[in-house]
Amino acid sequence: MRYCLLKIAYDDSFFGFQVQPNLRTVQGEILKALSPIGVNKVYGSSRTDSHVRSASSIIEVAHSDPLKVCKIVDSIKGIMVRGYFETDEFVNLRKSLQKEYVYFCDRRLNKRLLQRVIKQFLEGKLESFSRDPTKKVVLSRILFSIGSSHTVFLFEGKSFSWNFVRIAAESIIRRSEGKIGDEEWRQLLSGDKKARYKGSASNLILYRTSTDFEFKHYESRHIHEMKSRMFQDFYWLTGIDTGAREITDSIDFINGK
Repeated sequence: MRYCLLKIAYDDSFFGFQVQPNLRTVQGEILKALSPIGVNKVYGSSRTDSHVRSASSIIEVAHSDPLKVCKIVDSIKGIMVRGYFETDEFVNLRKSLQKEYVYFCDRRLNKRLLQRVIKQFLEGKLESFSRDPTKKVVLSRILFSIGSSHTVFLFEGKSFSWNFVRIAAESIIRRSEGKIGDEEWRQLLSGDKKARYKGSASNLILYRTSTDFEFKHYESRHIHEMKSRMFQDFYWLTGIDTGAREITDSIDFINGK
């Protein structure tokens, strides 16, 4: 059996990635579009919450014609195909893929305080900031960039969720602003207390999913339209245009450690 992997981007018009009854989701729309050519399962590398954008998610389907699959998926409103990969073996997309999430804060934070808070955070019990504390969080690092009126975070790792980023980022922001006291922060880091703050989905982008294999480029019919929709809320923050530049090429990130 042949498998086709697609690297896709999607905007914030979906109610999450996973299929849900009576709601427009990424997986649901792809299944609906591909079912006429015999596809009955769509596997994904990551799930995202309602109205969370993704610039780089990977899906996998069983099919022998990747270009046909690309064309169909690329025709779905709100989804853009960026590349494809063919293989004879099923790939476990939920295992050992490096992910990067970008989170935007509309305030300028203090660099020195932020570095100290992130260092403490990374040394603490990360599962306290996850919706499911039984699942291990594997986080490599947190980078940040401070602008004149905003702060941008980049979370990198192999095992963490979109919910974790929203909770962790908002907790880090509030602690650096003095809105979380010493005792509460100690309890959060030790796992004695679960975090009660959660940032907005509109501030989050699944920016990159890295693999060991190389995707062939697919020329989407609506790349400029999609890039415009995906980053329209953040033009004033980063100066991103519709060209080929990546976010990490446009911003000078500082290592939180």
